[in-house]
Amino acid sequence: MKFKDHSLISTGEPKKHYINEAVRHVMMRQGVVGIKVKIMLAHDPEGKMAPKMIMPDCITIHEPKEEVVPMAVPDAGYGGGEGYAGDA
Repeated sequence: MKFKDHSLISTGEPKKHYINEAVRHVMMRQGVVGIKVKIMLAHDPEGKMAPKMIMPDCITIHEPKEEVVPMAVPDAGYGGGEGYAGDA
């Protein structure tokens, strides 16, 4: 088996949509020669030349959101600026 670019899916629903398969047998004097070819189609968003459905293991990486820095509250010291009252 030879893979040019990635891996070849072999099971599940995507196999029905993404894999074209052909088998040919040639009768020769010495016996029969068989050739099996599987071609995996690329994703086509318009659905004209290849399947429109996206592969289920397709990962989309989004840009991170802008991080909002909260405003700093002025520090009045430990305990809110009031002294310790004790047992009063």
